[in-house]
Amino acid sequence: MENKIRIKTLQSRPRFKVYTKASKIELIKTIKNHLALNNKEIGGYANQEFAMVRLRKDKQKYWAPQLQIRWEDDEENKELIVVRGIIGPRPNIWTMFMFFYGLSGALLITLGTYAVSEYYVTGTSNWIWSIPFALLLALGTFIASKIGQQISKEHLIEIYKFINSVFKDIEFYEDKDI
Repeated sequence: MENKIRIKTLQSRPRFKVYTKASKIELIKTIKNHLALNNKEIGGYANQEFAMVRLRKDKQKYWAPQLQIRWEDDEENKELIVVRGIIGPRPNIWTMFMFFYGLSGALLITLGTYAVSEYYVTGTSNWIWSIPFALLLALGTFIASKIGQQISKEHLIEIYKFINSVFKDIEFYEDKDI
C-alpha cells in the first residue's frame, strides 16, 4: 500500500495534518527542491514558518486553488513536527464569497425583519421582496462556489500530487503514536 496524505473531504478547503521526525530544515529543503523540480507547473515558496504552493501564474485561472503548509514542534513529543496543510482558493476569492454570504445574511436579517414587522403592522410591505432577494443572493453565491470547485478540480489534483511527492521523500505519520 502506498503511503499518501489522506484528505478527509474535497468539498470546502480540504485539510490534512501529519507528523514527521524530519527537521524543519529538511522539510523546507524538500519542499524547495520539489518546487524547483516542478517549476513548469507549480510555483511557490517556503520559509521558516510556512510554505505556499500554487500553480504558476501562466497556468493559473481565476478559480485556481493554493496550498498553505504550516509546521511547528509538537508540544507533547519534541522529536516530532506537526505539519498542517489547507488547500483553498486565493484569499481575494475567499473574501469575495464570504462578503456575499455575509451580505445575504445581513439583508435577510435586517430588511427581512423590517419587512415582516411592517407587514404585521400595516398589512403590506414593499420590503418583503428583500427576503427572496437575500435568499437568491445566498443561493447564487453557493452555486457559483460549486461551479468554481468543479472548474478547479484538476488544479486541486495537481497540488495534491505535489504534496504527495514531497511526502514520499519525508517519512510521515498520521497519528502521534509512532
